[in-house]
Amino acid sequence: MYDARQIANWFVRRAARDSRTLSIMQLLKLVYISHGWHLEMRKRPLFSNRIEAWRHGPVIPDVYNAFRGQGIYAADEVLGYSADSIIDYDTELLEQMYNLYGGFSPFRLSDMTHEPGGPWEIATKTFGYFAPITDDIIQAHYEAKRAKASQRAHVGN
Repeated sequence: MYDARQIANWFVRRAARDSRTLSIMQLLKLVYISHGWHLEMRKRPLFSNRIEAWRHGPVIPDVYNAFRGQGIYAADEVLGYSADSIIDYDTELLEQMYNLYGGFSPFRLSDMTHEPGGPWEIATKTFGYFAPITDDIIQAHYEAKRAKASQRAHVGN
């Protein structure tokens, strides 16, 4: 298991390879979505950092606090959280997440994490803003997303 700041640094580095800079909101959503799909596919967390339900969606406070000093954009990796230790098996997943979601605007990603009945909505309706969003709720959500996509694919064939 990693620290979410390692995952964030991976995305900062990956975007830089494309001569891009991610906004902090994009970065937070990419880390969160990757965690969700990791839970769904691998049945274990990608990282152990706390996730909270903030106004604009799920936020990993450790990532937010590490990058917020850079302004709106996360142009540089934060020190002390090397992405080099992420194993190939996990970088393959992160690459897929970057390719699928990395081109979306910050607000599109935010909208995606505000789905009705999703983890953010459950947390905010139950406990309000800044409530924790637990891995069991996230995993169930992403498992339901996979099941729905599989059902659509099956009906389409």
